[in-house]
Amino acid sequence: MRGLTSLLVGCIAIALCPAQRWEKLLAPGLTYRMEVQATAPRVIHALRFSLGTPVVRAEAELAQQKVYADDPAQGRETVSLLARRTGALAGVNADFFPFTGDVLGLMVRNGELISEPEPRRAVFGWGPSDAVFGYGRWTGTVRLPDGSAAPLAGLNRDCAGGELVLNFPAAGLVRSPQGSIAIVLDAPAEPQPTGALSATVRQVRTDAPRLPVEPGTAVLVVAGAAAQQLASVKPGDVLTFEWRTEGFDWAKVRQAVGGGPWLVRNGQPAVNAQAEGFAPGFSANRHPRTAVGRTPEGDVWLVAIDGRQAMSVGATLEETARILIRLGCVDGINLDGGGSTVLSLFGFAMNRPSDGSERAVSNAVLFYGPRPQPEDGELRIPLESIPPVGGELRLRLLREDGQPIPNAEVLWTAAGAAWIDQGGTLRALRPGPVTVRAFARGRWTERTFEVPAPNASARSSVRSRVVR
Repeated sequence: MRGLTSLLVGCIAIALCPAQRWEKLLAPGLTYRMEVQATAPRVIHALRFSLGTPVVRAEAELAQQKVYADDPAQGRETVSLLARRTGALAGVNADFFPFTGDVLGLMVRNGELISEPEPRRAVFGWGPSDAVFGYGRWTGTVRLPDGSAAPLAGLNRDCAGGELVLNFPAAGLVRSPQGSIAIVLDAPAEPQPTGALSATVRQVRTDAPRLPVEPGTAVLVVAGAAAQQLASVKPGDVLTFEWRTEGFDWAKVRQAVGGGPWLVRNGQPAVNAQAEGFAPGFSANRHPRTAVGRTPEGDVWLVAIDGRQAMSVGATLEETARILIRLGCVDGINLDGGGSTVLSLFGFAMNRPSDGSERAVSNAVLFYGPRPQPEDGELRIPLESIPPVGGELRLRLLREDGQPIPNAEVLWTAAGAAWIDQGGTLRALRPGPVTVRAFARGRWTERTFEVPAPNASARSSVRSRVVR
């Protein structure tokens, strides 16, 4: 496949119609859509994924591919950086997080249980041919050498007082609270959503505030009053664990990410924010939103709605539900939004994150498939003039020999003081620097320039760069 294919182009001028729409095929079974609504105003980015396609697969993935890391982001990472590192075609942010790498709800990655569910919060699960929505319920126990049992509170996360938390290599790092016990165990297998483990104790640590979880091991952290119950455990003892995650058919569901609240049921709006523990303003106010829905045919839509900006005000949860319904979804849930909302293609954000740049998040839904092979020769974006604030300019992408590349093959994105649609029309929002990027025929190129202040000279420094 040489490049992108445009499936649909809407109205030419935003002033002449209530909405513009473009759809561009990224790979068989994976389509990118951009919609610009003039009346809200609102900009919507979306991916349509056909389950069952043999060419593209969707997977849940952790930022940095582990929960915690000993860095300033504490294990988080931007979706675009995660996509570039893993070679993904596309990525969309997923679950909420406490500004660490910890995923707050259920996460299953290729059949491996990463995080237990928050029972009130909705979950999106999928497999090779099925996409489902529901709620997860989790229970776990640990049986001690003396025959007594204690409840297991969770997996791969921080341990609060009175809790027992079991950490596998996906945790990356165990962050043991003061006064806790860390018990290192032999654990050769990754945990499934429902499973059991009999593990021999390797060592018992009381001085490990930052303990890496090595391959082939697990670390049980015990804090508070529960630490007294395990104070007699020693190397060579055997601990037996059992856990169960209910709510999904794990023979069919291999991936899952949490979010909430529910948005659409049986093709109708069904926002239940209060029942899932969200404040009224979260639902009723317009914000950037990320959502996922399923069509009757089984296709999946992942939607990123820009917000908190002049060109896009965002959406309420009710409006988000109606956007999913208009895309043909019969079921759907909300995912983390606000400054976390991002839809990334080939390693760059297509939307405009409301923080001004991508926020580091805890996990994402990534899409893998064949990438267009880069053609020989550089690409360039000619710029004969710079649009003033409130003005617009239609851009083209040229090959090295000066021949234009059809816009149907080009993905456009812009960051800074202007934004661009998938027709290539750039609109200046305010004075300041702008970086315009274009992807075609397997490579990115970019151009940076300055939108002048009103009444200022139109002269501005312009530079171009090819992004490999």
